[in-house]
Amino acid sequence: MLSTHFNKQVFINTLKTKHVTTYLSTTIALMVILALHGMLQGNLKPEYFLYAFIVSLAFAFWNVVDHTYRKFQKAQHLD
Repeated sequence: MLSTHFNKQVFINTLKTKHVTTYLSTTIALMVILALHGMLQGNLKPEYFLYAFIVSLAFAFWNVVDHTYRKFQKAQHLD
């Protein structure tokens, strides 16, 4: 039987990294999953990769906007 144990500290430290690292690794993982799924199903289309890349960029942009807004709100409350 396979062990499902993993080092939780490694996972937690990964979440504390820079946002660019998180979004880059997520984008790469999404592309790999799309490629594997497309090869197995036989319907691999380049448009799917473009859609996935656009969605990853949208989430990264949303993170920048959210981070800026939270910083602005925190500065407002300190005044």
